Order: sequence, then C-alpha cells, then structure tokens
Amino acid sequence: MSATTHRALRRLPADAEGRTLVEVAEVATPPLAPGDLLLAPAVAGICGTDWQILRGLRPDATPVLGHEGVAHVVEPGDSGLAAGALVTVNPTHPGDTSFLLGHNLPGLWAERTRIPAAAVRAGLVLPVPEGADRPRVAALAEPLASVLYGLRTALATTRPAALVVWGDGIVGRLARDAWQRELPGLPVLLVGHGADAVHPHDAGLPHLLAALPSPAAVVIATPRTGTQDALTAVDRHVRGTLLVDVHAGLPAGRIPLTAGAVDVAALRADNCGGTPWPPRVHRFDRPSGPLLLHGHRGVSGEHLRQAVGLLLGRGDEEPPGEGVLTHEVDLAGAADLINSVLASADRVAGGRRVLKAAIRIGGRP
Repeated sequence: MSATTHRALRRLPADAEGRTLVEVAEVATPPLAPGDLLLAPAVAGICGTDWQILRGLRPDATPVLGHEGVAHVVEPGDSGLAAGALVTVNPTHPGDTSFLLGHNLPGLWAERTRIPAAAVRAGLVLPVPEGADRPRVAALAEPLASVLYGLRTALATTRPAALVVWGDGIVGRLARDAWQRELPGLPVLLVGHGADAVHPHDAGLPHLLAALPSPAAVVIATPRTGTQDALTAVDRHVRGTLLVDVHAGLPAGRIPLTAGAVDVAALRADNCGGTPWPPRVHRFDRPSGPLLLHGHRGVSGEHLRQAVGLLLGRGDEEPPGEGVLTHEVDLAGAADLINSVLASADRVAGGRRVLKAAIRIGGRP
C-alpha cells in the first residue's frame, strides 16, 4: 500500500453463469470531499447477501463488497472521531438509498474505505469498544443486530409460545440463540440442512408445524430463493396466531397465501433502520388464525451497539453464535475461499461448511 493506492478484494467481470470471482488488486485510494471519512478496515465479514451478489443473484454493482466489520479511522474529517479510533459502520442509511455500503458503494473488503459525508452526518459511523476487532465480534455484529431488530419487533407485538427458525445458516443460528436468551425455555424448531435441524422436505415437518402452540413465531432466514417456500409452508400448516419475521430477501410481487395474495417484499421494507417505532406489523386473516407479517431493512445504531456488547460477553455468560464463525482468512485467503466456493456445488472450504467467514485485513492508520 502507498499513499495513493491500497489492496482490495476486487470483483472480476461476470462469467457465463453470472458469477463474479474476486482477486486481490492494487486500487486507487479514493480522494475525500469535505466531511468524508477514510477508514482502514481491520476485520470484515462475508455474509449470505455477499454470496448472493457473487453468484449473480442480486444486481449490486460495487466492485468491492463488504458491509460488515470494524475499522480504524484514518482521516476523521469533521466527524469528531479521533484518528485511530475503532469504529463500525451501519451500512444502511434509512433516509438515503444512495448509501448502501458494499452494495452500491465500495465496501470493507479493502485496506481503505471512504464513507461519504452524508453518512457521517447521519451518525452511521459508530465508535466501538476495544476488543471489537476480534474476528468473531466484527463479523457477527451486523447480522446479530438484524436479529435483535426482528426480535424486538416480534416482542412488541405478542409473546410467542414457540419459535420456528427456518434456515440454519448465520442468521438462523444467531436468531435461535438470541430468542432463547431472551425467552429461556422457549420451544424452538430449527429447519435446515444441518445435523441438528429438521430438513425442509422431511415428511414429518408439516405435523411438527401443526402441533406448535399458539401464538407461534417464525424467523425466515433462508437464502432469497427459499423464502417463498418457507413462508407458504408455515402459512399452510401452523394453526392459531402466526407471527412471521420475513428476515430473508425475496423478489418483488405478490405471493399467494391462505389469506390472499400479498406483496411480502414491500411489507418487509416498511421498517428501516429502527424506524418507525412501534414497528409496522401487518395483519391478515387466515382460515386457521391471524397472520402477522413483519420484516425490516437495515438496523439502527443502537441495535449495532447492543450486538457488539453481547458478542464481547459479560461475566460468565456465553456470547451468542457459538460455532457460527467457521473460517478466518486474510485478503489472499479470502480470494481463494470465495473463488473455490463459487466454483463448487456447495459451500465447503477446507473440508468445512462455510457459515460465516471473517477477513483479517488488519488496516491501521
């Protein structure tokens, strides 16, 4: 890295299947406008949304991904932050869709990242405590914050008697931990492909869903290609009051449910960055009981702070998400991991299923 360049994981042109492999490249360090902030990412995460972009399932165009992680301040501008301070970035601006870090703006998979002045003024760059640059904390803070947002929304609506977590990846496992921490003893049914989950095509799953006590909460944390199937399955089989957090993305348009056709993608986006509060939860009357649908876009700074605090741990309490961080790599190792997974039919690297990977960038001012 020089004064004018830095290394980054840069996406290559899409192949015939729409996938974008990555390479470690020397790229120009962006010039700063008044009020901009320059960060040196220390650790960044690779999340499910990143994999969707890399596989060509989303149109996000930025050449450098990465919307989860922690960084050191290099050029503080007029932010009031000290040079060298450890921070995290809320990647979603609730009032400005032109700021989506690692989606439409270059993200944290780099030795330098520019944060525009508008995002700085909006308070999206948040100081974090020492120790938050540990890979586990840095890579899991944003997904855990998103889980906490959904949990708070659900509990502001009703107190569930049981929980279904549909999807046993990063968000699903964090959701199971967070809900059980909040409601000890809550019965939880995990649906997914792991050894501790019920397979989505298991012949006994409809009976398990039908036997759930009411009200039943559901967190749908599948890849976006599985969201509709999960939603229609719980809608069909769960009786009584059904409260669904559509955490996973899905294409726009109406989905046929027992209450009628619903544009679930539009409803999911009604809550953004912690606003409004109380959150919007939409009710639909089904023959088998009311359906309460909610979701969200982005998280608030308070959600991120809560997530960092939980992951740092306090006393003898075990932090959430044990076993979710499966791989830790540097920039070159991240390129190898990403490209090998994209070239394979599954998400296995180094003989282990990739849930959450952390990239140790080690940026310093």
